[in-house]
Amino acid sequence: MTTRLMVVLCALGMMVTSCADDIILDVPQFPGGGILSQTYPISDAAKEKLNGIYTVVQGADEFGGTMVVKWSKNGLSMFAGKNVGHFVLQAGEIDSVFVFEGYWRFATSNETGLARLGVKREEGGRFLMGDTTGGRTIRIAGNIGDGQESPSRLLVLEYARPIRPDLLTGNFQVLAHRGGGRTSDRIPASENTVEMVRLAESFGATGIEIDVRLTKDGVPILYHDGSINPRLTRKTALVGGVEDYTFAQVRSAIRLIINGERIPTLQEVLTTVVDETTLEFVWLDTKTEGRNIVEVMVPIQQEYLARAQAAGRKLDIMIGIPTDDVLDEVKRYPNYQQLQTLCELSTDDVRAVDAEVWGPRWTQGTLDAEVAAMKAEGRRAFVWTLDVPNYINQFIATGTFDGILTNYPTAVAYAYYVQ
Repeated sequence: MTTRLMVVLCALGMMVTSCADDIILDVPQFPGGGILSQTYPISDAAKEKLNGIYTVVQGADEFGGTMVVKWSKNGLSMFAGKNVGHFVLQAGEIDSVFVFEGYWRFATSNETGLARLGVKREEGGRFLMGDTTGGRTIRIAGNIGDGQESPSRLLVLEYARPIRPDLLTGNFQVLAHRGGGRTSDRIPASENTVEMVRLAESFGATGIEIDVRLTKDGVPILYHDGSINPRLTRKTALVGGVEDYTFAQVRSAIRLIINGERIPTLQEVLTTVVDETTLEFVWLDTKTEGRNIVEVMVPIQQEYLARAQAAGRKLDIMIGIPTDDVLDEVKRYPNYQQLQTLCELSTDDVRAVDAEVWGPRWTQGTLDAEVAAMKAEGRRAFVWTLDVPNYINQFIATGTFDGILTNYPTAVAYAYYVQ
């Protein structure tokens, strides 16, 4: 037995037996990279086999009785049925032993901690490596902790069934609000940033919504609020709105609150989407009005749709129509019926601009008749911004929407894939 394997097995054995600050999530990390540094990358075939619905044998008090385990471009994610819990993990393997390390958290609180889990050789490791003689038995077992404390609480999952194939191949979109979530919800990066977009798939998102404003000199950037404020930014000499300043001023004088990120341009974020993610949908929520922002966004939209197509990517980029003023701007654009647009207004307005997607607010209910009418016309319907777990479950169980925009994509991912 190699020294490296002994380290891994020993660690697995231990797992099974042993103000502004208010919104900043201190993501726990294993010192020195943990034991993953002793392992090798796992195969795509093993990743596929790990996907599924698991029974929580130990740890159900914290996370509920069922978890969804699903791979994304970023690693292994696990979505819980209780407390909007989720895990973000990286993986490695050595000699049919699998190791997963990262962190867990409850999305609606500041509770988080380290997680070290694994699959032993005789508990599914051989199966993941291609040996099917023992059947499909996968037991993920290990420990979790609080914050940076060494993991000590037992967590055990057992494979129950696959995720329904139609849910994996369908067109339903789990849309992450503001690129992945609100800054105020203690996310690992500031909202509407390149850094946040890179993380979105870890939270179960298949698409994102981002907020687009124009600087004084006409550069499209991402920023939600109407003013420069301490909710989103660190102390700065600038006052008023980002639209009152040139891009150079915004870029040099403003740092965002969580990690000191810069406010990105629309092009920077779309480059990240196309080149670094497998996200399928981008909703451009148009925030600036009265300055012809639509005619600025359309060439950028077309450029990145072409880039995605050239890369063989499945990607929609929709210009959002949230107000009558933006609707009028769209109508002034030549051949506006040919644009990819998402209209939040009435179904008559959707038809007037031939929008591909209708986006009503969730408080209007499931709107079954209206959604059916949109679908009959070859359109899709996404509901926004739905965050309450009970209502998320209701909309997925009884509604017919094609996607849900949410600040808690982990909750939507759980409710969708657990069906």
